[in-house]
Amino acid sequence: MPAIFSRRRAFIAVLLLSLIAAGHTANAAPPRDARVRAKVTTILDKLPDEFKPRMAEFDQKVEKYINNKTWIEEDYVLPFKIGFQFFLEYRPTSTEDRYQCSLIASGPDIQYYDKRAIFPFQQNEMIQESGEYVPVRALIDFYVNLLIGNELDKYGALEGTKYFEKARAILQEAKFSQFVFGWDYREDDMLEIFSENYKKFRELKDYYFYGLSVLNEEPAQARDYIKQALVRLEAVRKENKDNLAAKQFVDA
Repeated sequence: MPAIFSRRRAFIAVLLLSLIAAGHTANAAPPRDARVRAKVTTILDKLPDEFKPRMAEFDQKVEKYINNKTWIEEDYVLPFKIGFQFFLEYRPTSTEDRYQCSLIASGPDIQYYDKRAIFPFQQNEMIQESGEYVPVRALIDFYVNLLIGNELDKYGALEGTKYFEKARAILQEAKFSQFVFGWDYREDDMLEIFSENYKKFRELKDYYFYGLSVLNEEPAQARDYIKQALVRLEAVRKENKDNLAAKQFVDA
């Protein structure tokens, strides 16, 4: 059984490699800390003009944090790109600068839209690993792990579970922090991800991507896997019309 799984992962890796932009080769696996590559933008239009310079480098700080961190433990995972957009508003207190924001976190075929985030951030602050809870880092870590979980499901049935579990652990810690605003809505997202309907969606992705990966070598089997995936996808969407991940998968 492990040999079969290894073969499937190899096929999936070849397929995904063919979809990656030029610059990576099949002969050498990328370093682990290069597997998640982020592009971050900040929209400062709603900040008062005098405060815009304070967050002018926020996008670079988030990018540096994401791109310098080792997120993925599995060696077989190929690089993929993610994106963050932060729409910032200034919500200061008497003691610190705070920002409320909407954000969009995007992966290759999934997108999360969050309208309820708030965190303190000072002009000279950096985003980096530490032993203490940092609200902005928790927000970033939460969504990066969701994006990774969705990507790893392409390599095997429920392969991304570990990363969804990591996101859930971040959620549990955040719920008891000072900055709880928005985490109740993120908890709704987690309940959806661990629902039976979403599990069925995750499982059909394995059928679909494995079918694509063996299309040239085993066309009959590949078509059968893809057909099964599409039948399952129709059932998932019929069971839950609000499954946005399934809708985005169709639209990707």
